[in-house]
Amino acid sequence: MRSLRRWLLVAGVWAVAATAIAVIALVTATRDDDEQRNARTAGQLTQVQRQLGERIDDIEGRLDDLAPAEDITNLDKRLKRVEDRASESSDRIGELSDRLDDVESRIEDLEQADTGTDTTETTTTP
Repeated sequence: MRSLRRWLLVAGVWAVAATAIAVIALVTATRDDDEQRNARTAGQLTQVQRQLGERIDDIEGRLDDLAPAEDITNLDKRLKRVEDRASESSDRIGELSDRLDDVESRIEDLEQADTGTDTTETTTTP
């Protein structure tokens, strides 16, 4: 019986030692997994930061190529002047059209008056 107890005690110690080694291995593996995940996440974050940096640089380059606000303001002023002149020209054309209608009306009146006098007047020379 003594030897059986010894072997049971030895087997128990080996079981506890194996369990302790398994727990240590599990904790280490979990820690390694966490470290790998953290490293993978850090790599992904670095890649996203690089891509965002490139996109921001691209947008800044496009903004630099655009016309300055002062040029746009000057262009807007010029466009306003052109619109004002076009409106003035349109008003003048309207006035000229009215005057032309008036002249045509007078010409028609004169033609009718001239036609009316020619038919009534007959001159004979002796």
